[in-house]
Amino acid sequence: MKVLAILAGGRGERLRPFTETRPKPLMPVLGESLLCRHLKQALASARFDVVVVLASYMAGEVLREARSCAGDKVVGVDQGGELGTGHAILRVMEEVGPGDYTIVYGDLYLDPRYYKLLASAGSPAILASRAERPWEYGVLEVEDGILRGVREKPDPESTPSDALVFIGGLRLDYDATIGYLRKLKPSPRGELEVTDALNSMARDYEVRVLGAQWPWLDVGRPWDLLRANRLALEEPGFKPKLEGEVHPTAVVEGPVYIAPGARVRPHSVIEGPAYIGGGAEVGPNAHLRPYTVMLEGSKAGFSTQVKASLLMEHSKAPHLNYVGDSVVGEHVNLGAGTVTANLRFDGKTVKVTVKGVRVDSGLRKLGAFIGGHAKTGINVSIMPGVKIGSYAVIYPGCVVTRDVAPSETYKC
Repeated sequence: MKVLAILAGGRGERLRPFTETRPKPLMPVLGESLLCRHLKQALASARFDVVVVLASYMAGEVLREARSCAGDKVVGVDQGGELGTGHAILRVMEEVGPGDYTIVYGDLYLDPRYYKLLASAGSPAILASRAERPWEYGVLEVEDGILRGVREKPDPESTPSDALVFIGGLRLDYDATIGYLRKLKPSPRGELEVTDALNSMARDYEVRVLGAQWPWLDVGRPWDLLRANRLALEEPGFKPKLEGEVHPTAVVEGPVYIAPGARVRPHSVIEGPAYIGGGAEVGPNAHLRPYTVMLEGSKAGFSTQVKASLLMEHSKAPHLNYVGDSVVGEHVNLGAGTVTANLRFDGKTVKVTVKGVRVDSGLRKLGAFIGGHAKTGINVSIMPGVKIGSYAVIYPGCVVTRDVAPSETYKC
């Protein structure tokens, strides 16, 4: 039996405020969720007898999304607590039973070629690539394409910058794997880690390392949503097409997809690559700069400029707004004159608070992260790297210099 398993149980604390209103695997990439993208790409690469989606946080929403993408063949498994990747795979195998498993982490962006590479391999095998900061992942020791060991999040000073890392895709046989998973002990983080099982398996089996240099991304922090959508716009498979209504006075340049039902109103300019979802509205007199993604029902209205940003479903920047290098959650409404600053005065890289820790994004241009259903009054200015929680309200005329909690009313 051939089994496809998508591990989609993470809570996504580092992705707040967006995971306050939707689960991490349902983060959007060009109009579809990461989860749907995994299912479609994997099912296009191979035939599977069973499709399993492991869920935990907002499990009902995860499974509904999976079935809308892959039909009734999807089987849901509840992890019963977020106890680590090794525990997740163990739960799936114990639920489904013997078989040849293709396993993919649900919070990844993967170039479509990775799925074909994984499908063509025998078990056991894992996907590997290089990363900007390899010490934040499981660093692999490889000899002639065979795994010799995994060092989980090693010391940066002892880690080569070109080291191969494990990127969350595996081929595993039930009979060869289940015993190692059952023997796992909690790591220092208190979790059962699949990398510990891989270390044990590498002593007894030839675990093939499938290395490639195609784009991939661990979508773990708010600005990673911008990076994932940028990568998707650059994929060879991105198909520009103008299927919506474009006014004769509008200008559309470069690779742009405009979905049926979208409307580009007079004297607007769209510079590709860009993606405009169904029912979205641009203009009049709006300017969308490259790498803008507008999802279903969103709006960039009169004299609004959007640059390299993601506007989620039914979010509105209706008039005289500037949205730069930002992510705007679903059903957000920006008051007239609300702008997001995306460049520090000193030109340094922008820092963002992630799980209570200030993290350097490494980006000089980075704007705001506005959670679902938030709203701002007129003439609001939001400083670089600021996060605004879901359902928050920002009073008119405020300059927002700190993170705003979910449902908070921010007065200046």
